[in-house]
Amino acid sequence: MSKSAPGPPFNDYIKSYDIHTYYNVGHEPSRQEAFELREKLQKDFAKEIAAGELNVYRMWDKAIGPHITAMWECDFKSPELFSRIVPWYQWNHGNLSVLIHPHTERGGLIDHTQHALWLGTKIPLIEDVLKQ
Repeated sequence: MSKSAPGPPFNDYIKSYDIHTYYNVGHEPSRQEAFELREKLQKDFAKEIAAGELNVYRMWDKAIGPHITAMWECDFKSPELFSRIVPWYQWNHGNLSVLIHPHTERGGLIDHTQHALWLGTKIPLIEDVLKQ
C-alpha cells in the first residue's frame, strides 16, 4: 500500500488500532525486552513505517493516561497490516503484556475494555480516565 492509494478501511465502525506494549520500568530485564521488541518491530516493519502506514511511539517509563505501568505504543489503520502485525506480536511478545484495541465512535472505555484483545497477562486500566 502507498499513501496515495490506501487500502480499504476496517469497516464502518472501526477506524484504526492501537497496540500498547507494557513493561516494568523498575525491572531492567523487562524494560530491555520491551526496548528490543520495539527495535525488532521497527526493523521488521520498516517499509510500513516509512510509508506512514505504521506509527511507533516513544517508550513511556511511567504510567500515563489509563495505563498503570510503563508502555510504548504503535498504531495503524490498515486491515492488511492488522493481519500481519497481530500474528507478529503473538510470536514475539515474549514475557510482555500487550493490549490491542480499536478506535471506534463508541469511545475509549469500550474500545480499551470490551473490544480489546490481550496477549500475555491482562493489565488493569484506570477506567475513569477513559470515561472522560
